[in-house]
Amino acid sequence: NYYDGDDHGDRNTAHVIIGDDSDSYGPYHNALLTFLQSRERLSKAYSAVQVEDGDDDDAMQEDNEELAEANAAGEEAEMKFLSSLAEICLLRGSQDGRNGGRSATAPAAGLCEASKNEGNFWDLMTALREGGTDSLFYCVNGESPPDLLLNNDPATMVATSPAEVLEACLGEDENGNTSLPLQRLNAALSWIEACLGRNFDEKIANEYKNSSDPILPPPGRRTMWPATVESMKRKGGKIHLDAPLQHMFGDRSTSPASVSSFLESEDEANEARLLRACFMLFQAGRVEEALKLVSDCGQPWRAASWIGGEPLSSDGSGNPTRAFWKKQCRQISKQMARVTQVGNSPQESTRSLHSSIAYEAAILCLLSDDVNNALKNPVFQTWESGVHAVLHAERGIIVDEVLMAHNNARIEAAEESQTHFPYVGTEFDALDATETAPEGCDGDLGAALEQLDSSLLDEVREGSGDPFRNGMSSFLVGQNAVKEYIEECAALSIAAQNEDEACFLRFIVHLVIYIDSVLPDFSSQLSLPQDVSAGGDSNDDSLCELLLLKYISYLSTRRDLWPHVALYCSLLSVDNILETYSSFLINVHSDQERKMALQQARDLFPEGLDCCILRNVVREMIISDIPWQHAPGEEGTPAGVNSADARKMRSIHWLCYYPEHWPDALVCSNQLLRIFLLTEGVGTEPSDSNLLACKIFCDKMLPDDLADVAVMQCEQNDGHVPSSISLPMSQNLRKEYISIERFLNAHTMYAQFLDVLANTSPTHSSKSKMAGGTQNEFEKGIADKMERNAFRQKKTGVCKIITKAASRA
Repeated sequence: NYYDGDDHGDRNTAHVIIGDDSDSYGPYHNALLTFLQSRERLSKAYSAVQVEDGDDDDAMQEDNEELAEANAAGEEAEMKFLSSLAEICLLRGSQDGRNGGRSATAPAAGLCEASKNEGNFWDLMTALREGGTDSLFYCVNGESPPDLLLNNDPATMVATSPAEVLEACLGEDENGNTSLPLQRLNAALSWIEACLGRNFDEKIANEYKNSSDPILPPPGRRTMWPATVESMKRKGGKIHLDAPLQHMFGDRSTSPASVSSFLESEDEANEARLLRACFMLFQAGRVEEALKLVSDCGQPWRAASWIGGEPLSSDGSGNPTRAFWKKQCRQISKQMARVTQVGNSPQESTRSLHSSIAYEAAILCLLSDDVNNALKNPVFQTWESGVHAVLHAERGIIVDEVLMAHNNARIEAAEESQTHFPYVGTEFDALDATETAPEGCDGDLGAALEQLDSSLLDEVREGSGDPFRNGMSSFLVGQNAVKEYIEECAALSIAAQNEDEACFLRFIVHLVIYIDSVLPDFSSQLSLPQDVSAGGDSNDDSLCELLLLKYISYLSTRRDLWPHVALYCSLLSVDNILETYSSFLINVHSDQERKMALQQARDLFPEGLDCCILRNVVREMIISDIPWQHAPGEEGTPAGVNSADARKMRSIHWLCYYPEHWPDALVCSNQLLRIFLLTEGVGTEPSDSNLLACKIFCDKMLPDDLADVAVMQCEQNDGHVPSSISLPMSQNLRKEYISIERFLNAHTMYAQFLDVLANTSPTHSSKSKMAGGTQNEFEKGIADKMERNAFRQKKTGVCKIITKAASRA
């Protein structure tokens, strides 16, 4: 099990990553898009070569060259994708580390650590992939692991210098190939050294910044143990370089503190920092920097004692007694290991600065390939340190075995010839009769990593249960471990309900996408454990599809991540694309976001699928009876229209962005108009409020030339575009739409006519008569005539209004 629990029952309670990682979804999306585009170009290149038939040798040679170029481009695309993901995560981890500081919260610190570990995982994938697909996916299909083979037999090269023998046996052959186990070991060792090197560089970058424990001794120190030497001068005593070793080897109960007690406290602290920095440089494979550092700090003798591992070369450089030097290193390492393990419990081993003798012992463990004592040294505090000790020793033991076989052949040659002048560099006392060299695992990284179990620290043995470290172990081991790891991670991600674990879901999704792209046969073998259900009707989908569906579901819940949904949907099967993207678009209401989502669908999905999706979206929105709630980006509701009806009207806009969708827009518009007509009805006394939704829909929300353009598109596509609307149907739809439009206009006019009748009156009140009735008969006659004339004029005006309204109706 790769998680905190001891069995599958704890899977649902495990938490992988806590924290927000919002700003890295975009770089992930862009890296995947670039990779998929490269894969598509590669597929087209393969297809073009297969289509071109040629029987002559020149044509076949040209095809082979094109295929080779296509393969190289494919490998480059894979390497670029993996390295891009590594850069994204490592950059994120370094930024979180700088921004968090000592006051960082636990979630922020956890996210920083997780980002670095994920970056290291992708970096390992890149390193292994550089040696080929077989190197990365090592025996994942059940093959037997190959044996580690040498390019040449060192026993037959007695006249060749040891350095040249190593190059001939462990280097590349004439075809540029290396034994696969050795190639993976070299790649893994280079990778772990790069990881530890980044860690060292990060600590140096933060030197003396928010830290009470600087990595390097003070810059002004250029002499060895200045305070101790000065103290000894005052006391009249003398100091010898072997004083620590004499003190240590003379008393078996000696503790690390008493070993260094002859140094003043200031010198001891600076000595520990110096050797700690050198130890970190050795771990990073930067031996030259470590040698320069101790030389600059007044200890060139220490640098000279560390360079005895170089084999003798034909130009005289290197150590002619390398085997003897290494034997001495092992003996000293064992003695130092005994001292450094005294009084160091696992709880005490996590402190930042140990005694100087502990770091010196750790360096000697690396130089002598002493894994057993290295993993008991409290200096090796992290899983990465333990892995480096194991891989470095495995490589060193292989080198020793080659040189030992070469040296033994030289000894036999000298004994047979009874010459007094054997080959230069022959060591007759390389091993004592009772001494045995450390045994390796012949390049079997799985067996080598099992040695981590001997460490005293859980951090080294188990990597604190970190899933990314477990992933690194799985890909280093290869074989069935890769399949088990991916399936366990997928089960955890699919079953997780906590959104804080979304960044781990993102990790496993991109890993499975990559595997599905480069090894589809292996990807098809991946499945969820039997005790885990994906839920719904997705049990027949592949593991890649299940993870994609889970990831898309998460992206759809966050508006800031909507631009990434289409790319991941494009990797689904056609049926799942239709269902998933349709469900997503139903919740997109902003015009700008709709245009973006539709354009991505047209760019990424199979041709014509965007129209099928929009049909699903619009029809679902039209017939939906879900209670209305205002959604982000949604426009306001027109006055007098129900909010749910307004959303249904605006759903037609999905089909109005591109002319080829207008026939479907006409279909759905007529469908919605029928619903409105049947729902609202036409009263016996119609008014302007009746059928208002229909009228606003036709007048303000639909294009004026919708019906005409829809028919024109059908004329162009008739019989040429699958699933398109036929021309006769579109013509009938236009007639229906025009009929409804005319009916609505007539309804409006008739309602206005009735309104005119209701608001006009033929009566006329006269105010021309004088109060008290003082007019004479003549004056009354004139007033009556004027009153009748005003009444006739008023009635004429009213008649004109009514006639005009009736005419419009």
